[in-house]
Amino acid sequence: MGRTESFSLGTVHAAIAGLSPLKSFMLAFVCGVLTVFAFAPFQVWPVYVVVISLLVWLIDGARKRPKWGKAVFNRGWAFGMGFTLSSMHWTVQPFLIDPAQHLAFIWMPLILLPAGLGLFFGLGTWFAGLFWSKTPGRIFIFAASLSMTELLRGTVFGGFPWNWPGMIWAPGLPVSQISAILGLWGLSVLTLLLAAAPAAVADFRKDAGGASRVLPLMISVIVFASGWAWGIGRIPSEPYADGTAVRIVDVAVRQDDKYPYDPEASVEANRAMRSEAARNILIAYLTGTGDDFPDEPRLVVWPEAALPLPLLQDPNALDAVALHLGERSLIAGTARIDRYSEPQRWYNSLAIIDQRSRMRGASEIYDKHRLVPFGELSAADIIPFGNNLSGILPPALQQMATSGFTPGPAGTPLILENGQSFLPLICYEALFPKLVRNTVNDADFIVNISIDSWFGEGIGPDQHYAHARYRAIESGRPLVRAANMGHSGVVDVYGREVDQSVYTSTEQVFPVTKIDTFIPEEVYNTTYDRFEDLFAFIIVCFLIMFTLSYARLSS
Repeated sequence: MGRTESFSLGTVHAAIAGLSPLKSFMLAFVCGVLTVFAFAPFQVWPVYVVVISLLVWLIDGARKRPKWGKAVFNRGWAFGMGFTLSSMHWTVQPFLIDPAQHLAFIWMPLILLPAGLGLFFGLGTWFAGLFWSKTPGRIFIFAASLSMTELLRGTVFGGFPWNWPGMIWAPGLPVSQISAILGLWGLSVLTLLLAAAPAAVADFRKDAGGASRVLPLMISVIVFASGWAWGIGRIPSEPYADGTAVRIVDVAVRQDDKYPYDPEASVEANRAMRSEAARNILIAYLTGTGDDFPDEPRLVVWPEAALPLPLLQDPNALDAVALHLGERSLIAGTARIDRYSEPQRWYNSLAIIDQRSRMRGASEIYDKHRLVPFGELSAADIIPFGNNLSGILPPALQQMATSGFTPGPAGTPLILENGQSFLPLICYEALFPKLVRNTVNDADFIVNISIDSWFGEGIGPDQHYAHARYRAIESGRPLVRAANMGHSGVVDVYGREVDQSVYTSTEQVFPVTKIDTFIPEEVYNTTYDRFEDLFAFIIVCFLIMFTLSYARLSS
């Protein structure tokens, strides 16, 4: 029986490794596409193990070719393109909001983005190929190399660490607790090792022993079984401890309804439509916020850019909001203009507003620090020659290249009237552990506001929410999240959702959702917050040492 199973597995390995370059490229691409089922909202993590193991076998075949470097790179690149296309297909949605203006550029998220981000995977597999062997040592260098290029993907050109491998573990469950020690990137290093380890069972040395074949898998199983057991013990079974009551308000308004525009209408008619939309949205948010009754939460949170106007610089809107709040405090996202700069600068901001704000303005303001490349951030801010792009790009792309929001300074905790402090994160910033890690120790909780209507109704909002929940586990701080047409609520320090009562009203022009919940008082100073990525780098070093050890034994 054992010989039959070994022969069958070896036959499959030989078939995969022996595919032609074109078929290998196509299979690697399909494997990358299938990874989408391993991440939120599906979280079927065995899928990731299967496709990564297949990728290792494809590299086995590529490494035998005369021009192995190109062959190995192409397989990794194809896998990365498939991964990016499936995981980030929601990036097409913003181009469909105003098709007349942007449909011609839909090739950018469909072709340019996958091809660009796929290069990181190609680089990772190519580097691993430099140390490739027929021994299980290739599993360790594969995990180390892909881990480092994933870190690069989250850093270069502002970074886009979307769906790092560790995200296959649903936040709030036992395995996700490992990120409190290693961070999400450290969990991703271990995840890549686990996913690639089964491929070593098909070690194609004729004299390879059984123990040698299963060693990577044994190490992975022991590590994750220990992490799972530790995670179970870390998560308490008792109910949440009550804390600060909070109300989260969202008005379900799509971006094209938020900023209505009719190309055939006059300037005056379009201005009237936008004014009417802004009025209806403001009324809806005030309705959801409710009146200042003593038994209502003293803290209210609105999403990013809740109103289609600069709230702090629109006297009528600010008066209406401040008077409606009474003795409560509001955390709201809004665009902000610096009219004293030349040219004027726009900021994507978060502000704390109370009833005195109508006379003194916001009590605290945070301007978004990490802006979305080519979305909020101009090309001039990303690449050295970005200022020269306006002369060579088509007119429709010149604004994207030369204009955008202005980044603010790195975030620090803001202080509420009751003395509590929170670390602000606006939308995309919730993807970056370092933004939280550097300053979270001075905060009682984290506030993440977002516009998830950009993602459409697919998997984007689920994945964005999962990333934000990992920031709570890593930092040991509860997370309050208000996301327009996304997932809103409160997450505790273990990544679990806190109980909430949800009320949705359709009496207004736009549906209004009101969530009443509370922020747990429990906080932790985590190992990850104290040592950052140190332990993750140590693990990578051990993986490289294992690789070199196998190389010496086989020589």
